Amino acid sequence: MGTILPDKINSTDKPPSLFDRYFYLILSGTILIALILRITALLSLKESVYFDFLLWDERLYHTWAEKIAGGTFQSSSVYEMAPLPAYLMALIYKILSPDVLYIRIANIVFGVLTCYLVYLIGKELANRTVGLFACLIACFYKPFIFYSIVPLKTSLSLSLFAAMVYLFVAVLNKPSLIKSLALGVVMGLVQNVRPNCIVLTPLLPLLIVWVVYKKKTTFKVLTVTLIFYALGLCLSNAPFIIRNYRVAGKTSATVSQSGFNLYMCNNLEYGYPLPFATTSPFDQGIQFTIEASRRSGKKLTPGEASSYWTNEVIKTALEQPKAFMWRIFRKVLAVFNRHEKGDHYHMGFLSNFVAFFKFPFPGICLILPIGMAGMAIKMFGSRKSSALAAIFLVYASTLIAFFINIRVRLPLLVILIPFAAVGINCVVSYIEEKQLEKIAIFLIVTISFFIIAFIPMRRSGDMTAYYNTHAIILDSKGLENEAIAYWEKSSRMKRHYSPFADLSLAKKYYNKNDIPRALNYLENISEDSFAASHKYTLTGDIMMQQKQIEKAVEAYEKSLEINSGHRRTRKKLIKTLLKTDKKRATEEYKKLKYISSFYDLY
Repeated sequence: MGTILPDKINSTDKPPSLFDRYFYLILSGTILIALILRITALLSLKESVYFDFLLWDERLYHTWAEKIAGGTFQSSSVYEMAPLPAYLMALIYKILSPDVLYIRIANIVFGVLTCYLVYLIGKELANRTVGLFACLIACFYKPFIFYSIVPLKTSLSLSLFAAMVYLFVAVLNKPSLIKSLALGVVMGLVQNVRPNCIVLTPLLPLLIVWVVYKKKTTFKVLTVTLIFYALGLCLSNAPFIIRNYRVAGKTSATVSQSGFNLYMCNNLEYGYPLPFATTSPFDQGIQFTIEASRRSGKKLTPGEASSYWTNEVIKTALEQPKAFMWRIFRKVLAVFNRHEKGDHYHMGFLSNFVAFFKFPFPGICLILPIGMAGMAIKMFGSRKSSALAAIFLVYASTLIAFFINIRVRLPLLVILIPFAAVGINCVVSYIEEKQLEKIAIFLIVTISFFIIAFIPMRRSGDMTAYYNTHAIILDSKGLENEAIAYWEKSSRMKRHYSPFADLSLAKKYYNKNDIPRALNYLENISEDSFAASHKYTLTGDIMMQQKQIEKAVEAYEKSLEINSGHRRTRKKLIKTLLKTDKKRATEEYKKLKYISSFYDLY
């Protein structure tokens, strides 16, 4: 009669598979791989010229942290940039020493932690197998590795964003007072690293109500959950809000540069950079405030100036709706494009000097389409996935409103990578169950976003900024001829950032007393260029050297007409006028004192 089988086999009677028995060992090995990859990348970067040179935001935060650690940081303004990274760096400098290497090591720790948190997100979304696969993708994703070894705030922002997403999903799965409190604390920290995340602060409790209440959770539990979230938010935000009120008399929960950034990203007149404000993060916000004050006819505070530039964007949108909407549409496409625009580094260019990044790691062109397909499949059948998709879309909208460079887009990958793992897991089950309709939907969404990812984007192939940066680094190390060669390459490209190269070359040849070549490079810079103000300042210097005082005065005045916040240029104008017109020199000195008062705020 054959073997008699039991009526029902209890799944707990099945012996655990090798995968189940050694799961945590496999997970630990994956995390170890993440650590090894990042240490290897750091050692490879150490062999390049980029290792001991601080780029723009790196230098700003390093200087800021040194002042905090040394007790010399003074300001009478609301924080201009996200403050948490500076205070964390200052703490490290205070305990150890002001060596950026410690920040790189801390970022590696944050980077590895992000991989583990991505595992937890995948686990909460689906199961631990999906979480492990998501963790593996995060381990090998090149931008995650790269931003774990540079002294920027990106690695910190990623780990905090990942912690926020994990705690949010965990609260949706099973409300917990401790997790709710932690979610509020982390949310407060996130917005003090990535200020655009402030839009998520009110969104999270709304989503929690929407999802958790439907699970027939009692009103009491839901209320206490929200109270603990708010308490955590207050705890982490309080030090920064209190400080802003104490020094500036305002209870500001965000930075003072939001309006400046909004205008930089959405103006139709100049694009970016702008002629009236330097690209230096040390002075940019100040010069935006000066220009806003000049245009409005009265001295504005940084907060008032921020509001002024926000209103300018609104005015532009109302006066030129078609052009403005076209710009927004291009930015929407950029969010889902494979081009990972960097404002500091370009990993493709950097791989020429850092061998580690030549390795073909998995890229966004696969993760993004599959992740979006996974999100699309799950969000219509799961409130939890829909809530996470809402966070994705709201954060993406802040990129569309502001910047879409790789550093600020990376938090989206914290959500996309787990959804990519979920999507692949779903497709495997669809194939096994022969659910052809769902397979078709997955393929259609994947292919659609794959096509969007490969739409050519404006300036996506422009490498002039990275040639210029590389030249600056070479020049700082005394490799002048090599630096000139890179600037000349950038100049010949005639792309967006070529004027910076022309300006740098003009300065080099001016210092070499090769005036004809210096003037030749200055001629390459157009009148409406973002570098025009600097062009006229250097032209004035050349005219002074040639004893053409009237032409020097004219050049300095043109420079200040474009960017009235240049103190050094105004000092040069005053010095020149003292030789010919002391009355005008006195007037310019009064203007200098007025301009300098803006710098005294910071």
